[in-house]
Amino acid sequence: MRLIKLFFLLFCFSSTLFSQDPYTQTQFSYDSIIDVDYGTAIDYAGNSVALKMDIYKPINNNCQRPAIILVHGGAWVGGSKEEMINMSRELAKKGWVVGAINYRLGTHKASNYTMYALCNTSLSAPCGYISDSSEVYRANYRGMQDAKGAIRFLKGRNELDSIDINNVFIAGESAGGFVSMATAFTDQLSEKHVSCFAIADAPTPDVDFGTYGCIPDPLSLSRPDLGSIEGTLNIGTFDATVKGVGNFYGGLLDLNIVPQITDTPTVYLFHQGSDVIVNYNYGKLLGRISWECFAQTNICQSYFFYPNAYGSKAIENYFISLGALSPVYQSEIIENYAYLNNCFSNGHSIDNLFLRIQNMANLFATKIALSGNVPTTICSASVVNSDLPAELRLFPNPSSELVSVEYGSNVEAEEIQVLNSQGQIIYSSKINFATINTSTFKTGVYFITLITPKSKIVQKYVKE
Repeated sequence: MRLIKLFFLLFCFSSTLFSQDPYTQTQFSYDSIIDVDYGTAIDYAGNSVALKMDIYKPINNNCQRPAIILVHGGAWVGGSKEEMINMSRELAKKGWVVGAINYRLGTHKASNYTMYALCNTSLSAPCGYISDSSEVYRANYRGMQDAKGAIRFLKGRNELDSIDINNVFIAGESAGGFVSMATAFTDQLSEKHVSCFAIADAPTPDVDFGTYGCIPDPLSLSRPDLGSIEGTLNIGTFDATVKGVGNFYGGLLDLNIVPQITDTPTVYLFHQGSDVIVNYNYGKLLGRISWECFAQTNICQSYFFYPNAYGSKAIENYFISLGALSPVYQSEIIENYAYLNNCFSNGHSIDNLFLRIQNMANLFATKIALSGNVPTTICSASVVNSDLPAELRLFPNPSSELVSVEYGSNVEAEEIQVLNSQGQIIYSSKINFATINTSTFKTGVYFITLITPKSKIVQKYVKE
């Protein structure tokens, strides 16, 4: 395991403060909203697909929360947003708004396929036998377009979900890692792969695929131009830029989309050398399972036509070669590669989910803090609802033992709360005038909040 290019942390935070950064500690309850529509789009077979998002958000008083889109894996033909439940919950508990998305799946199939006598459908995943390498580029491009649309959609909910639109991130597993990396770094039409323009129709697939549910009805074999890198979803006020990207055992189809400038998304990389699905270094997708596992044992037909791709180790090596022009990144590579001895390992997975989520959150939290978003500054706005006059007064402020809280007679108050810098309520009162004894409070910044039937007023209080 290696941690690379975290030098800026040493200048900005001590190790003690780093472990206490906002958005890194598991401390909040959360709500979830399931199956929110964020758009519709045409899939590979020419059919309209409804795209869904599950939204998880913490129950706290932070008025500008960071947000992250999570993208599931499944070789661009399977998987669903429900696979990201554990990661979604953990991040929401740390103070993040999370959007776990479904995106367009499916690829055109090979014109011939033979199930070997010893092979079964779960092992061989027949739907993964694609017609040619263009199908991977096109599937990843569609996923990227959908993810960009999901980012714009979530930013558009900023008032409803208390999202800081300047601190939005994306992360994914396996194929979702490829989609996430492409989403974070593809920002020029010149980066659109030739396969994503109009190309020749796909071949007629082997009819046997139909028994495995791989072929929809109706099915168009046409492969038209896939359009703008931004797609067509939720185009309007907000862009699809992100502050950081997490890649869990996925990678990049093209290293050249990473610009050689310092101001790029922060990158978190995780991969195991024992991964036979996505080579952690550089190689053909599904290549190791084809040649080391299937071919050696004559179990299943090898996968053909998949392109070469760069796993997390290759991406790390590329970043090293860029020197000062590389993105800020953290790379966690498990060096457990063993040729011909990884076929039944669990290398295509996260070895310790909660540890890796924590490490990614720690990395991204530093980027958030550097942008100025910490609860001690973001929530110091006087008025959350502009219809309510800001008549909350604190005196003395700062103070060491007592602070008086007063508000105007025209304000219909229901409750006064004191929240710490992590958004936790440590004091509440329902009287019109309060003198709060802060002698037991630790030195630091707090937020005194006036709750009304329609909104709330927040003022920053400093305990000396």
